[in-house]
Amino acid sequence: MTDKAATLLDRARALVPTLAARAPETETLRRLPGETMADIKAAGLHHMGKPARLGGAELPLDATVDILAMLARGCTSTAWVCGVHTDHSIIVGMFPPRAIDDIWGDTPDAMISASYFPSGTNERVEGGWRLSGTWGFVSGCDHADWFLLGSMIPDLKSGGKSGERIACICLMPRSEITIEDNWHVMGLCGTGSKNVTVEGGFVPDHRILPIPAISGGWQARGRPDVPPLYRLPHVSTIPFFFQATALGIAESMLDDFIEQMTSRDSFGNPVAQFATLQMHVAEAAAEIDCARLLIKRDTLEAMESMRAGEELSLATKARNRRDQAYSARLCGQAIDRLFGASGAHNIFSDNVSQRKFRDMRAASNHIAANWDVAGTTYGRVSFGLDPQTWLI
Repeated sequence: MTDKAATLLDRARALVPTLAARAPETETLRRLPGETMADIKAAGLHHMGKPARLGGAELPLDATVDILAMLARGCTSTAWVCGVHTDHSIIVGMFPPRAIDDIWGDTPDAMISASYFPSGTNERVEGGWRLSGTWGFVSGCDHADWFLLGSMIPDLKSGGKSGERIACICLMPRSEITIEDNWHVMGLCGTGSKNVTVEGGFVPDHRILPIPAISGGWQARGRPDVPPLYRLPHVSTIPFFFQATALGIAESMLDDFIEQMTSRDSFGNPVAQFATLQMHVAEAAAEIDCARLLIKRDTLEAMESMRAGEELSLATKARNRRDQAYSARLCGQAIDRLFGASGAHNIFSDNVSQRKFRDMRAASNHIAANWDVAGTTYGRVSFGLDPQTWLI
């Protein structure tokens, strides 16, 4: 795993200049260019979450975090889409083997987009369900072969007769999907996170997995026989991929800021000599370092627990959710500080810093980065109270 991760990280690093040069085009297209997807596939970065038994890299979380942060140095949208596709590959790895083989058996390079929040309607038919509805924020949908869509499905264990409905994820092929080109946004413009619509699409029972099982870990799924990556409880571990993207934005902006200010003068005085500017660099660097340390600690510990066959405690899950949101907050604070200290040149639309500033604002609005939700969840668990949220 170490050699494999190092190779993929080197390939990601080599792509950074190309992605950076292509970032304005990516933003204008409002999706990743075909050339970028070809580069990602050629580098093998679309296989990071794919099971090794099917030729995937099956990288541990902490290794994927490093690669996504590296990609974000070149293009935030590319890192985001690569991260969500990897996230969804890991979720597919939690499904029964039959569903996994449906995805990659005939299409080894298949990629998966998703919208988890339950939507639409469904009805029971022989062997599965008919699904209809519209789902939003489906990142990378233009390049996806399969889709994970949330729906409230009647309790499968009772054959749908109990009346209880459970939030589930349904795997659907591209042939059942219609994409609505509605992605006109201020940041993460190139992610193509559009609406998708399904009209009576068929989902067989083996391609449906309850969200409580996905977030509960391998114990909830009753699958101790799977590799460590697919034992993870989802919501408290894998969304660190979003924070990895934020981390890459902040780290690259800090490097750019230092490079620019090292050679800049103000009325004949080198601005690098200004103590206030030195403090801005120190504070931003400390925030970014803290964010990386939190992300790496939590993802490393999660993988170690899965390898040992252990379950993450509720306290650990709450801490991880806290750190997901707080690491995003730290990166956002660093970006704000650096952008504010950069001067008026950064407000021009062709300046790289303003795009990174907008991308950071958009990334911070993801539910995994919501400090109000994550902070109160951690506080409730710390006091021995029920977290009162499925986002743990």
